[in-house]
Amino acid sequence: MGWKISRFASSLVSLLRESGTDPAVAADIRLENARDAMLDLLQESLDGKVVRPAVWGKVLYARDIESLWYHRSDVMALLSVHLGENEARRRVTALTPLFKEMQLGRKPGTPDRSDPT
Repeated sequence: MGWKISRFASSLVSLLRESGTDPAVAADIRLENARDAMLDLLQESLDGKVVRPAVWGKVLYARDIESLWYHRSDVMALLSVHLGENEARRRVTALTPLFKEMQLGRKPGTPDRSDPT
């Protein structure tokens, strides 16, 4: 129940923020959005079949977006057991857009060296 409250608070804060937010704050919001999406996926996919698996804690306590990115494989493995590989892959692939704006391996606000401008 506690994570639902924090999810609500996170969503509310993201709605109240202006579009020109600090890059670090924006990165935190994207981190929380990705985390919430992964936890929602686990909850709806497993729907009481499993008592909170270890991957739940890994996702819940991941410190950065890069950690969440790598925990996608843990989520995929767990869902494959319960839903089959094709369905698990379809559901986990739906998470990918949440990570596209993040540049993995770099701290938020660090300039992109591949951008010539």
